[in-house]
Amino acid sequence: MGKVAEIKNKVYSDYKIYFDSKEGLNLGKVVIEKKYTVLEVYKDTKRNYVARIKISDCEYILKYPKSETVIPQRKIQTFFKKGEALSSFYNIKKAREEGIKELVNIICVGVKKKIFIEESFILMEYVEGDIIRNSEDIDKIIEVVKKIHNLGIYHGDLNTSNFIKYKDEIKIIDTQAKREEFSYFKRSYDVLTLKEDLLVKYLNYDIENKYNINKGLSFKLAKLLKELKRLRGVEKFRELKKNLREKGFKI
Repeated sequence: MGKVAEIKNKVYSDYKIYFDSKEGLNLGKVVIEKKYTVLEVYKDTKRNYVARIKISDCEYILKYPKSETVIPQRKIQTFFKKGEALSSFYNIKKAREEGIKELVNIICVGVKKKIFIEESFILMEYVEGDIIRNSEDIDKIIEVVKKIHNLGIYHGDLNTSNFIKYKDEIKIIDTQAKREEFSYFKRSYDVLTLKEDLLVKYLNYDIENKYNINKGLSFKLAKLLKELKRLRGVEKFRELKKNLREKGFKI
């Protein structure tokens, strides 16, 4: 990962706050002290908590990524890795410096870690916009996706619900902005995931042709993986894992 300037950190309570402005540091302290008002909870599962909150007179998005604290193999990886929250901060800051202003800005990150990450949070700017509704909106999403893909960035969960319309722009509201250097596999997988989106299907929108994707080896491997995941036995296994997680099993 290339160097990203101006990200600082400070220990506060049991956390280390990462920030690039004094405002970020102060807001991180407020989140740790839980001195905010929850306006709306968007998601509250064993793997993620996402809410719109208010601090003073400003609104923000607060996310607690929990997969790496409840899934054993992912938790072990946090001994060696930065973790989702901090990696997202670095990745998104770098991408925004490279011109991807469609990415919603991260204000600060908090990480509570001893040997492994015990808890982390991401505080993001809140952008009030409209949901994606029609083919013209998806046209704009395709252009944004091409833009990030050209920098080697992939989304990782590419569907229309992870974008909003803000004025005349499209904003990406949820991604870790990870990169791949040696293939186009994950970017191909992005395109195939968007192809399965409910709105895309409803509108009969031709993702592959609109994106003009190269159907080389990376695309073929991504398509094969998608087909394998749809096999009856694989789908049953994934459903079993989901049910066990909902019951509290850490798998």
